[in-house]
Amino acid sequence: MLKRSLFTSTVIASGLVATIAITDQAHAQTIALEEIVVTAQRRAQDLQSVPVPVSAFTVEQLENRQIAQGQDLERYVPSLKMTNNITQPTNLSPSMRGSLQQDASLAVAESPFGIYVDDVYVGRLNGNNTRLADVERIEVLRGPQGTLYGRNTLAGALKFISKTPGDEMWLDSSLGYGNYDAYEASVSTGGPLSDVISGSVALQFNGHEGYGINVATNENIGEEKNWAGRAKLRYTGGENFDAIAHVSYADSRNDSNVMVNATTPTAGNAQYTTNSLVPTFGGFYDNNFPDQDYSGGGLLNIPNQPRGDTEQLIASLIMTYEFDQATLKSVSAFVGTEDYFATDFSGFGGILAGFQTDSDQWTQELQLQGTGFDDKLNYILGAFYLNERSTQDMSWFFFAPTSRSVYDTGTDSYSVFGQADYAVTDQLTVTAGLRWTRDEKDWDFDINYFFAPIPSENIVDAITENSWTPKIGLDYAVNDDTLVFVSAAKGFKAGGFNGINIFDTSVAQSNYGAETNWTYEAGIKTEMFDNRFRLNANYFHNRISDMTLNAQVLVNGNLTFPVQNAGSATIQGIELEATAVLFEGFNAFTTVTLLDGKFRDLDPTSAPANSLTAFGVAAQTPQTADYAFALGFDYTYDFSLGGNDAAFKLGADIYHTDDFITSATNEVLSSAYDRINAYVELEYDAQWAARFSVSNLEDDELFATGSRGLGGFIARPPQTYKLTLKYSM
Repeated sequence: MLKRSLFTSTVIASGLVATIAITDQAHAQTIALEEIVVTAQRRAQDLQSVPVPVSAFTVEQLENRQIAQGQDLERYVPSLKMTNNITQPTNLSPSMRGSLQQDASLAVAESPFGIYVDDVYVGRLNGNNTRLADVERIEVLRGPQGTLYGRNTLAGALKFISKTPGDEMWLDSSLGYGNYDAYEASVSTGGPLSDVISGSVALQFNGHEGYGINVATNENIGEEKNWAGRAKLRYTGGENFDAIAHVSYADSRNDSNVMVNATTPTAGNAQYTTNSLVPTFGGFYDNNFPDQDYSGGGLLNIPNQPRGDTEQLIASLIMTYEFDQATLKSVSAFVGTEDYFATDFSGFGGILAGFQTDSDQWTQELQLQGTGFDDKLNYILGAFYLNERSTQDMSWFFFAPTSRSVYDTGTDSYSVFGQADYAVTDQLTVTAGLRWTRDEKDWDFDINYFFAPIPSENIVDAITENSWTPKIGLDYAVNDDTLVFVSAAKGFKAGGFNGINIFDTSVAQSNYGAETNWTYEAGIKTEMFDNRFRLNANYFHNRISDMTLNAQVLVNGNLTFPVQNAGSATIQGIELEATAVLFEGFNAFTTVTLLDGKFRDLDPTSAPANSLTAFGVAAQTPQTADYAFALGFDYTYDFSLGGNDAAFKLGADIYHTDDFITSATNEVLSSAYDRINAYVELEYDAQWAARFSVSNLEDDELFATGSRGLGGFIARPPQTYKLTLKYSM
């Protein structure tokens, strides 16, 4: 499979090269790709000079690819999966290069890659399906990044970078409407308020009616209503001092995720594929059970119409002081998250749950960056501290009131890190880095049962983990347009506690340890034909130890959902990103992922070790499709309209992924599928524009994932389209 996929990617890239070579003779040499500046190594650099696999998206690219929220990134970032969590649309199960976190709604869940909003680390995955308001750029780094970033960058780092006010004024606004009564309105404005102070503010509102019908009530189901705001105030009055105060708030309300009841096929094994189920958006919910609200220590409210509500506040103060050859930076931040959802995991009204999560996170980071030895040396030294306290209240209804559990958990994480690169020659640079991490976690768990006269239980636990994670690399500039690099780095993701306990506390009495990996990488970044073709490609070999995977197992006849250190795995692959200006105004792009994952050894009690017995299939590493690719184009034709400049814009892309196992149990196989998006736009006077866009052009109705044996499955969105009017100045 890897060879077949490699052939496919080679054909795509070769086709772009051949097309440029043919058209190169007939077109002016001034046509070139736009330079992209990134801060992947915590300093501004040209994307092509960074010896790390990085996917970067500008404002225009985000709009053209219809990347409106975090989940959309999986179509365009190699080795990234941001699949639906079975709780609500704001919670995604993130995966990169085979390292994953499935139960993202839990307050004890840890992401396999760090998520950052304007340099602020966001630890909770509740609400990680970020709506993109006022975003200037997104960067996705792949591979361990602990020698550069704050925490849990086992597989990489995802950075959302919003606009920062300065000396220039701006105003961007849009208003859109589409099918399913979808609406979207946004405004972003900023600029100088005085000689030393500048500010900005941004607001976004969006939502839609549901894609399904509650057959018991004949009501629409799947509605979303979201709004988000961001404000920044910047002081530049000091000669060498810069300070930015930032606050953002997001509120997402929805009908939780629509779960359709279905069964798995019985031929050969217990797996299902998305095409083997009836692709319908109806048949969601049986309204036999009234609202459950047992006061006095009883069940958390579980309404008979599923709903979700996620609120997140981020506040930060970032201060920078410039010395002669060094920069000192402080990032002080608070992240507050409140998350509630109540849903039906069975799809027929039998298995209900309600979760309430409250989390407060404080972080402090210090960075010292500088140069030396006639600018041959670049270095960063950093210290990071996190304090997080979370409370999660969970109620369960398995055909009758079952149990309610409440736990308090806390984390104190300390780390110091550093990385330096030194230019041995004008072409050869060596990089070395080291990180020390200490995580201290505590847990206080209480459970009450309603199905039998069983006494309540209390469990108290604590863990402490220490880790040293190094990095070393070499990069060589073959010429001004080509960089080759190799590296080896170790990653670390913290362990934790088992938060889902329904019928007993068998898994609550055990914790799981940290996951680590060694990633070996080799890559090339090159531009050809006078910067009209850009190719970034890399091979990685990732050796994972103590892989943390979610399981579904029977313990003493009771269904349990532990997180396990399942064993060791090797994930290797090729990642490719190519962009080309084929002729004036016409840009083509492709991204390709080729993955091969295998378990080296497994704990005999783990879920994948028992998949052959349980489901008749040999264990596969989850979330590692053999191949996936995106291929598309953007075309702009400039002309004059009424004496003013105008432009006609057109674009389309297709994303395809091979089938893949969704979870450690190996019971759910998500079949291969395509997604085609397209848009057409008319721009007038560089200020006004009207755009018509379509997502899921072929209107495929497929399922994304399921609730692991509980009977409910989530459908992917149907075809959607909208008309958007934009004004900017």
